[in-house]
Amino acid sequence: MITRRTLGKTAFAGIALAMTGTSARAQDFPTKPIRLIVPFAPGGLTDTFARAMARAAENHLPDNQSVVVINKPGAGGVIGVTEAYSAEPDGYTIAFVISSPIVTQPHYGKSVYKASDFQPIRHVYDIPCAITVHTDAEWQNVDEWIAWMKANPGKFTYGSSSGPGGVTHLLAAKFFEAAGVDARYVPFQGSAPLNAAIMGGQVSGGSMMPTQHSGGEARPMVFVTPTKPDDPIYDDVPFASDLGIDAMASVFSGIIGHKDIPADRIAILNDAFTAAMSDPAVQELFATRKLVPSTTDNAEFAKIIMRENEFNGEMLKRLGLID
Repeated sequence: MITRRTLGKTAFAGIALAMTGTSARAQDFPTKPIRLIVPFAPGGLTDTFARAMARAAENHLPDNQSVVVINKPGAGGVIGVTEAYSAEPDGYTIAFVISSPIVTQPHYGKSVYKASDFQPIRHVYDIPCAITVHTDAEWQNVDEWIAWMKANPGKFTYGSSSGPGGVTHLLAAKFFEAAGVDARYVPFQGSAPLNAAIMGGQVSGGSMMPTQHSGGEARPMVFVTPTKPDDPIYDDVPFASDLGIDAMASVFSGIIGHKDIPADRIAILNDAFTAAMSDPAVQELFATRKLVPSTTDNAEFAKIIMRENEFNGEMLKRLGLID
């Protein structure tokens, strides 16, 4: 299991040694700027990483070709991903995405594409997700919490930062199902109203990226993703797998392209963005955002994408959100 401070520059040094030189492959690519679509508005986590990665990758592309970040927000990321899907599959239009528009939204029939229409270019990080309670909650540890929920079916209420049917909702629902407890979901639209409801006691907890825990008002009980933030305050917070509960899933973030982009061009892009992850500015961003950089190769990243696609589809059906 990946925990804090286990990855960093040394991990990418090994990857860099394994790279083959781009000069020997696809000599005619790229000959113009690469368009890196971010399917969200400027200023967020995805956009911030995309811009840092783009700047760093330019130093590792043939002829230092530029990478231009283009924001295409809307429809939960579907608009931007649709543009990447509809573009000529020549490697000049790719996307920096999180998992939801790839492996959740297509199950609702809200996109012209499906997860299998894309191929990975670089897995950058997983977004950690924890089920969180107020710091003053009565449960002192996860065992007490689970025992209380089993003794009080339906009394633990929770929301999710992604909204109903979003990935954090599905992660929590899977955890409670696998743990054999009955918890009641309360819909919220976004993390801000959910945080306020937890602080105000309107709900018992929430499923979210634990960005507010260092303030001392919220307490994560369990992580349901394979990584946790790079911060010692999370050292004693277990993963679901530590409890013997089969409820782990990845909320991935990374760079993808159309499935028909030629393999030699994907290799050039992968080399450049992999090298970009060891850039000091990118490493500093990982440190300040307390995220763990991924060392997953593209073969494994492809498996993650399709596994999460299957997981989300199954959970949406079990929750009665799709037919």
